[in-house]
Amino acid sequence: MFDYLNSGTHWYTLAATGIKFKDKSFGSRQVAEDTMYKFINKNHLKVNEVWDDKHFKTYICNDGIRFYINRV
Repeated sequence: MFDYLNSGTHWYTLAATGIKFKDKSFGSRQVAEDTMYKFINKNHLKVNEVWDDKHFKTYICNDGIRFYINRV
């Protein structure tokens, strides 16, 4: 079985709280962000604040909904 944690490449997880959203994994941060923004636009949400802690980003939307993109 392929172990992506030891493959030398970075993976990113996308998760959310406050809204029904299935967690997903991506091979790049850009693809994770694109997927998140498509979901945000589809659901008429707005990002009000972004917390950037190098490998972990939190996007705070209206109604307290939060999206998380974390490097694995």
